[in-house]
Amino acid sequence: MHATDSGRHAPARPSATVPTAPPAPTAPPAAPPRAAPPASSSRVAPYAVAHTDQARRSQRALAAERRIGRAAFLLDDLVRIPGTGMRLGIDPLIGLVPFLGDAVSGLMSAWIVLEAARFRLPKIVLVRMVMNALVDFGVGLIPFVGDIVDFGFKGNRRNIELFHRHAVDPGADTTGSKALVVGVVAVIVGVVWLLFVLLGNLLSTVVG
Repeated sequence: MHATDSGRHAPARPSATVPTAPPAPTAPPAAPPRAAPPASSSRVAPYAVAHTDQARRSQRALAAERRIGRAAFLLDDLVRIPGTGMRLGIDPLIGLVPFLGDAVSGLMSAWIVLEAARFRLPKIVLVRMVMNALVDFGVGLIPFVGDIVDFGFKGNRRNIELFHRHAVDPGADTTGSKALVVGVVAVIVGVVWLLFVLLGNLLSTVVG
C-alpha cells in the first residue's frame, strides 16, 4: 500500500502564466527641422522689387518716348539749317496749307499729353504741357506769324523733354513747372484785370 502510494505521482498542476505588459508605443519619428530663410531676404526683397518696378517703368517710358519722338522729329527737327544750330521740320511747310498744319500739330500735341497722363506725371507738369500745346496751336492759327513762332518755340519738343524727365524719374523736381504756371496765371489775371479797368474807364467816359 505504501509502495503503491509511493509509486504514484501526483498530477502536475498547471503553472500559472504571468501576464506580460503590452509593448510601449513607439514615438513617431521627429520631423526634420525646417531650413530657416536667409536673414537678409526680408531686407533685400522690397528693394529688389522696387528696383524692378522702376526699371520696368523706365523701359516703358523710353518706348513711349521713341514712338512720339519720331513724329515730333519729323515735324520739328527733320533737317539742320547749315551754319546754325537750328533744325527745321515739315511743320512750317504743311502749316502753309490752311488748317492742315494746325490740325496735325494739334493731334501731335494731344498725343504727347495723353501719353504723359497715362504715365501719371505730376499734375503741375501736365498743366505746363497743356499750356505749351495751347500756345503752339493758338499761335499757329495766325498766318505766317504762327509759322515763325512755331519755328522757334517747338512746343512738341518741349513737351517730349518734360515727358522724358518725369516719366523716367517720377521724383524729378517740379519747381520750374510750378514757377512757370504760377507766372503765366498771374500774367493772365493781370491782363484780364487791366482789360476790365480800361473797359470801365471807356464806359464811364462815353456815358459821363
